[in-house]
Amino acid sequence: MESVKEEIKRIVTDRVLPRVSRVERGWEEVGRGADGTPTMRVDEVAEREFLKGLEERGLEARVISEEAGEVIVGESPEVTLVLDPLDGSHNASKGLPFYCVSVGLADPEADSLSDVEDGLVVSELMTFESTEPVEERPVVERPVVAAYYYGTDRLPTGLQREFKLRCLGSVALELAMTCQGILDGFVDVRGSLRPTDVAGAFGLGRDSAAFLFFREGRELGPEDIPLRPDFRFELAAARDEGTAKRLYDGLREDVGIRHVQELFGKHPEGLTRHELCGKLGEECCELAHAVGKGEGYEEELADVLALVMNLANELEVDVLDALKRKFRRVFECRGRRGRSG
Repeated sequence: MESVKEEIKRIVTDRVLPRVSRVERGWEEVGRGADGTPTMRVDEVAEREFLKGLEERGLEARVISEEAGEVIVGESPEVTLVLDPLDGSHNASKGLPFYCVSVGLADPEADSLSDVEDGLVVSELMTFESTEPVEERPVVERPVVAAYYYGTDRLPTGLQREFKLRCLGSVALELAMTCQGILDGFVDVRGSLRPTDVAGAFGLGRDSAAFLFFREGRELGPEDIPLRPDFRFELAAARDEGTAKRLYDGLREDVGIRHVQELFGKHPEGLTRHELCGKLGEECCELAHAVGKGEGYEEELADVLALVMNLANELEVDVLDALKRKFRRVFECRGRRGRSG
C-alpha cells in the first residue's frame, strides 16, 4: 500500500495540481458528476489527469470518483481509490490556493468507508500523508474549528461562545488539518457530504481522531457508509469524541427560531404569565385594527411576536418543538422537498 501511495502522491504533485492551476475558465459547468452535482471544468481536468497518471504509471486500480463514479484502470485492480479529484473546486476556479486532491486507499473489494485503510490529502500548501500531529499549538482565546451550516436553518450562536468558527471551502483539507491538530475540530450539518469528500482524511486519521457520522438524525458507523458518490451524510470530527459530539450537538440544536426566542428572554417589565396573556390579547386587537387600516401592521406584528416569545420563555416552552408537534405534517413535507432538491 505504501508504494501505491507514493506513486499516487507523485501523480498529484507532478501532474494534477500543476494542470489545475493553468485551467482557463475553470468555473464553467461542463456536466454533472456521479454524485448528482454540477461538474466544473476544473474538476473534469483534475479527474482526467489523475486517471491518465494511473495508466501511464501502470497502476491497476478500482477508482470510485466523485465525478465519473466507478472506473476500473487496468485488468486486475490491486487497490480501491476513493477519489475526490479536486476538493475546493470553487476556490481553485477563482485562483484561491485552498484546494486539494483527496484519496482514500482500500482493498479492491472494499464496499464501505470502514474498509478505507489509509489516505492522502495533497494541496499546493501542504501534503498530509501521515497522522503524526504537528507541534502542539496553544489555544488563543478559543479553539478554532471549521463549520459548515450554510443553506440550513441552524445558527451557531451557542457554538460561537466556545469555538472560533471558520469555513475555508475545502472539506478534505480542513478534515486533514483536524486530524493533525492544526484545526481543533470540524462539523458539517448540511447533509450533503459524500464518501469521496472524507475518505482521504478518514484514512489518515481513523486511528488518531474521532469521526461521528449522521444521516437524517441517526448516528452511523463507517461500516454504514457505502462507497457510493451519491450517498449523503453529516459529520463532526475532532481529536477526541467529546469535542466532536459538542460540535455536532451545538449546531444540531441551535436553530434560528430558538435563537430568536433566547434573545427575547422574559418580559422586561416582569409580567406574570396571566398578565402576558392579557397583554398579548390587547396587542392582537391592535394588530387587527392596523391590518384593517392597511398601515402600521409591521410594528404591531413585531409586538405580538415579542410577547409570544416572552410568554414561551415564562412558560419554559420551546416554540420550535411546539410548532413541529402541532404542524408535524408541514415540517415533514418541507424536509422531503429539501432532500429531493
